[in-house]
Amino acid sequence: MHLPGMHTTDPTPRTSRQAGTLTLTVWPDTPLGEHQRYGYRIEAATTGNSLEGRDLFTGAGAPVAPERALRDLAGYLSAAGESRQYAIDHPGHAAEHASMFPAWVAEAARQNADALALLDETPPARSAPDPSWFDRPAGDSAARSRGWSL
Repeated sequence: MHLPGMHTTDPTPRTSRQAGTLTLTVWPDTPLGEHQRYGYRIEAATTGNSLEGRDLFTGAGAPVAPERALRDLAGYLSAAGESRQYAIDHPGHAAEHASMFPAWVAEAARQNADALALLDETPPARSAPDPSWFDRPAGDSAARSRGWSL
């Protein structure tokens, strides 16, 4: 199955998260130089509007987890929402990130600022750390391979 923005030889699934009335979706795209590129889709449930792009660059060298790309996208959207709020509060003044996204996206980001902030700050789930050397039985192979320590 071919999805827009995906390679037919790399059927990597898309990762989506809800942020208020917005649905954010990312997927790995072709790297560009040292940077991993992600495609993304932003959908606004209240208006039915959606936007797709392929210009979400994150990480250098190796690909990053989709959750990281989602957090980065949420961060950019938060900046666009703050810029929109600044434009409302200060008519006639240029806002710093006004051209990052279309106006409807910036407005939707402004309206969902709290949900985007939570998504932006949510750390990725971590697997349990390896048991400590001290927690391993004396005959454990990892304990023997470590050698002497002071």
